[in-house]
Amino acid sequence: MDENAAARFRSKIVAGPEAHDCWIWTGAIGDDGYGRFWTPTATGGQRMIRAHRYALALLTGGLDELDEFHVCHTCDNPLCVRAEDAPTSHLYAGTAFDNMADRARRGHHNKQAAAAFFRHETKQQRAHRARVLRDHVRAHGYDPEAVGSLLRGVTSGQQALF
Repeated sequence: MDENAAARFRSKIVAGPEAHDCWIWTGAIGDDGYGRFWTPTATGGQRMIRAHRYALALLTGGLDELDEFHVCHTCDNPLCVRAEDAPTSHLYAGTAFDNMADRARRGHHNKQAAAAFFRHETKQQRAHRARVLRDHVRAHGYDPEAVGSLLRGVTSGQQALF
């Protein structure tokens, strides 16, 4: 993987101080609420990759290693890019079935009440809420209490996130 791109990627991460904290992506966010990252191509162009996918690719050694897989979150935070070869990792490679089974287990489907860190919402709502979280972390750094409140949607005057 391109070392300049990897360094640029890492510069857009704000890591929480605790072993269980998310690593928040502070770069571009797509219309679906997930982080976006552009990498150089062999032809001199650029390719867009979801930030959490790129994070896991850095760990596995390349994007080709993930071609057949989804990159799944254990933390329900679309901006989390915490990929580690350790139990503290928030990302893992899984099949489409694994991803859907995990989603159903957490109650993230349209026919069941939402889980604590996820609300049934449109992609546009999720994108807006992701940008609120990103902007907060950019402005104030990683404050575990504030990030947790934003994720749970309990901050006074703040819309619920995820």
